[in-house]
Amino acid sequence: MGTSGPDLLVAAYLALTADEQTEGFQRIRDLRVREEAGGESAASRFVASMQKVADVLGHSPTVGEYKEVQPELAAAGEPVETFARVYRHYGTWPRALEALELAPTTPASLIEARFRCRRVGKVWRYTEGTMRDAIVRATEHWGRPPSVAEYEWWRERELELARNTGEEEPHLPSSNPFRKRWGTWEAALLHFGYTPEAVALRLEGKIQPHNRQADPYLPDGMPVAELDEPAGIALPLAPAEALRMVAAYRALARRSRYVLTVRLGLAGAEPVSLRAAGEPLALSLDRIRQIQMHAIDALAAAAAGDARNRPEPRSLRDRVIETLKTLAA
Repeated sequence: MGTSGPDLLVAAYLALTADEQTEGFQRIRDLRVREEAGGESAASRFVASMQKVADVLGHSPTVGEYKEVQPELAAAGEPVETFARVYRHYGTWPRALEALELAPTTPASLIEARFRCRRVGKVWRYTEGTMRDAIVRATEHWGRPPSVAEYEWWRERELELARNTGEEEPHLPSSNPFRKRWGTWEAALLHFGYTPEAVALRLEGKIQPHNRQADPYLPDGMPVAELDEPAGIALPLAPAEALRMVAAYRALARRSRYVLTVRLGLAGAEPVSLRAAGEPLALSLDRIRQIQMHAIDALAAAAAGDARNRPEPRSLRDRVIETLKTLAA
């Protein structure tokens, strides 16, 4: 079997001095960039769009400025891409601004090729300073050292805020690196200087929002709607269906009733977002969505008399929701 081209290339590379290897690698990389920089790509439209906005402002736009100026230019007939399309293409707003900065001296296609060749390395090992900063910020948010679930909720919130504002996503370690390095979450908190008394506070917070039974442990003061008796009231559900649904609602865990109350705006409560509903419980958006969906499915199944709790048609779910709003006291 003959020697392949890559084998010859590697053999020649190994025969070079350290300085020659560095120079050779850089020259091969530059050649690769030039080869990938074929014709003008769609990225030129994004660069041109950012340049039009920058010309109006007199400087590189922030996220808010781009969102404000772009609709005005589009209304005037200028072919300016929306922020969503620009952001989706580059992944982060700082990278989009980097492309804008390179545009006067570098073709858009070459910028794209350069971005494709750039390797954004994963942070395999966080520094202790980075981990300390993350713990401090999460502690400031909660007012005490957080539990694991509270830390993960805070981290998800910070990442989502960065994505929504177009900023570079921060390198925030999950709870796993802390537990792998120090054995347990408690040991990690103690390592960063929190006293045993302060660390114990996280357990007091955890008893209420994170207990999986979630009934007697819902924090005090949370709105939980009660339902009036359905007799003598015109309702979207038939009388027998309404009676079964009310009984099923009263049997739900208080956490489920709380989620339905604030998400549907029952009993005069202000309807809130998934994030706002989840924050007092330190639960993720997906978990709040699951609780709401499962609770409504359970009520719909009860109204239909289905003991197996199968999901019911959308029309029945809608009638269950309207009945809840009518009967909520």
